[in-house]
Amino acid sequence: MWQIAVSLLLAWCIQQGLPQQLECRQLDHCSCLMNDGSGKIELHSLAHPDNPYRIDHNNFTYMYSPCTAMRNATGECKDAASVCQQFDEGGIGYNYGTADSASFYFDPNTKQVKISYSYFESNMTRNSNVDLICDPGQRERALLGYQGSDPFLMNFKLTSVCACPGGCMAPAVTCTMKDSCTCDMSDGTGAINLHPLDNPWAPLRSSHLGPELGRNFTYYYNPCSGITFANTPCSNVSSCQVDAEATPQIFYPLGHVAPASEVVTDMEGNMVLKYTGGDDGRQFDVILICDADQHVPEFTALGEVTRHYYKMTLKSRCACPGLCKDDPVARKARYLKWKSSHPG
Repeated sequence: MWQIAVSLLLAWCIQQGLPQQLECRQLDHCSCLMNDGSGKIELHSLAHPDNPYRIDHNNFTYMYSPCTAMRNATGECKDAASVCQQFDEGGIGYNYGTADSASFYFDPNTKQVKISYSYFESNMTRNSNVDLICDPGQRERALLGYQGSDPFLMNFKLTSVCACPGGCMAPAVTCTMKDSCTCDMSDGTGAINLHPLDNPWAPLRSSHLGPELGRNFTYYYNPCSGITFANTPCSNVSSCQVDAEATPQIFYPLGHVAPASEVVTDMEGNMVLKYTGGDDGRQFDVILICDADQHVPEFTALGEVTRHYYKMTLKSRCACPGLCKDDPVARKARYLKWKSSHPG
């Protein structure tokens, strides 16, 4: 019996002495968090989609754009490529991995964190690996190195202080308004464009129970061109709160048509449009929830969270950067459809 106890104790001691298996838990296409507490590997500041990292080797130019797909690419590399192979003299580009395929992992053999990329085309898969080489002295532009290839597989290394856990911090992502319902993302992912949701003749609507009065209020919201309810205070506003149970109904304008020029982010990383200029100092926020599969917008009023300050959410694929564009033809079609159902 004592032999078994000693064996179990020895096994426990050996297990306790074993080092923790290192991992880098992926956070997004551009960062991962080391499980040993050393910090986050953060590559967002290395994203230069208009000027990707380049290296020439054997009549080819290899280009790498971490985080965001490279722009002004050719051939297959137009298809959201992060890794591209191109002949030195130009011409067709071969995609060796899209930006959204990025996968971080720790290689126990090389003791390096790597990113793998892939691209699927015509029953064929091209892959690439990028070794992240931590160098605290490499604080200027990162260095891209070629490490050989196999059929349909490219290997590179990227040397930078940002490859060191905790070496770089991600810049704050902002979205600057271009017009009343379009903003450009600072990280190069594209524009959030709400124009396809603009419909002043049939604005988005949602009901919310006002706990203080014990009755429902109806909230209307229309991005871009606002809304107007004839013969009410809600004229050319972005949102209107209506007390439909009052006699007569009471209309409260909540904000100007155009939001603040700089869009902020909330704790969950959602973009938030902030509107001011409502009746008696009223203002409200619209939290944009990106959902690429949400083709029909889902608008939810969260009510008056503090005096004269309201919150709403808008879940839509148009809340995602780069997924929606303005379509004047579709906008006119929506108007004609509304007009046909409202003769006179």
